[in-house]
Amino acid sequence: MMDDYLVGLFWALVLGASILLWPVSFVHKRALLNVWGVKIFTTLGIMLAYESRYEGQLDAVRYYHESAMNSFAWQNFEFGEGTTNIFNFLSLYNMVFPDSYHAMKVTFAMLGMIAVYIFYRAAVLFLQRDDIRIFYVLALYPTILFWSSILGKDPLLLLGVSFYTYGIVGWRKFGKMQYLLWGAFGLWFSSFMRLWYGPILLAPLIVFVINKKNGIIKNLLFIVLIVGSFVVTLTLFSERFSIENTQDIIAQTNKLSKNFSGGGSAQAVNSFNSPAQLLAFMPLGMFTALFRPLPGEILNPFGLIAGFENLFVLWLLVMAIKQVSIKDLKEPLILWAIAFIITWAAIYGFVSSGNLGTAVRYRLPVLPILLSLLLYLYFKSSYQISKIKSQDSKILKNKKLILKIKNLKN
Repeated sequence: MMDDYLVGLFWALVLGASILLWPVSFVHKRALLNVWGVKIFTTLGIMLAYESRYEGQLDAVRYYHESAMNSFAWQNFEFGEGTTNIFNFLSLYNMVFPDSYHAMKVTFAMLGMIAVYIFYRAAVLFLQRDDIRIFYVLALYPTILFWSSILGKDPLLLLGVSFYTYGIVGWRKFGKMQYLLWGAFGLWFSSFMRLWYGPILLAPLIVFVINKKNGIIKNLLFIVLIVGSFVVTLTLFSERFSIENTQDIIAQTNKLSKNFSGGGSAQAVNSFNSPAQLLAFMPLGMFTALFRPLPGEILNPFGLIAGFENLFVLWLLVMAIKQVSIKDLKEPLILWAIAFIITWAAIYGFVSSGNLGTAVRYRLPVLPILLSLLLYLYFKSSYQISKIKSQDSKILKNKKLILKIKNLKN
């Protein structure tokens, strides 16, 4: 075990040193190195306590052991089968890198940090200015910091959604094909890991059906791609879960809810018998998916931290709603972010309600977008107020200067 840990520590230093060669500015390299230091402390330090507490229950250990026993084959990859794909991916990983559980964790921690950096680059595209504080906020937010550092599907899914987000923001802002390709890759990769992410990521794009900046040809291309992709992913989703009618949807929802209602953070789940019951439960499920557990609902260190985080996000939501304006909602990217969060929460509400611990982990891919949206709406208003005050101050100073000049003339 000690040798395994030392290999992981050495690999962390190698990956950290590689940041110096990345094609980014010095300021960004320094920020990445700072965050990497915190992530390694989390992965090779704090996470040891987590692994000790939940020894024998973690998927990460199972992924490591089973990937070592299985042989890699390209045909073993299956679109939408996340668990099968990660076993095969790790089997390929073992063919290239030394056999070390901790080194494997460090690799996934690096993928998680890259994902957060891509989210930050998307924010830069949207704001049209660089503010490295955004990267620090996203990267060091406790839930993102921890769950993007584990050995599992979560950092990979976060990476897929980050490429999707970067592509969508860039396409909206500049209309260049390169951004559409990045978005398409992120959509494919996310769906490759979890099939239902296809419809979740495609549905919010309805707000971009017409973009005056892109012209008729690019808009038509975009519409064809979105409609075609949505039909394909929805068909695959229906085939995977054997859904042919409304009753099949209800049956599969009940099954999924009960499958996740075990463990120390389990909650009682409802049984649904009609579409009306599904719709009636949806608001509560969406709230759970986005904002629970609240303080006191999970009485362990990880649950307490998550509870206070969620309380902060709720407070931020209230403040953002207070300050949001109609002008803000006219921005298609704001509408897209809201639509994505609502779509994701509507689907994951039925899974998250059965286990609040699962709710925290599954929230990872949507959390950077949720935080970025709320912080933007909140600080945008504050920035505008300070800007107006600054302008008023300049006008007042100019008036005083004019009066002084008049007095001197007199």
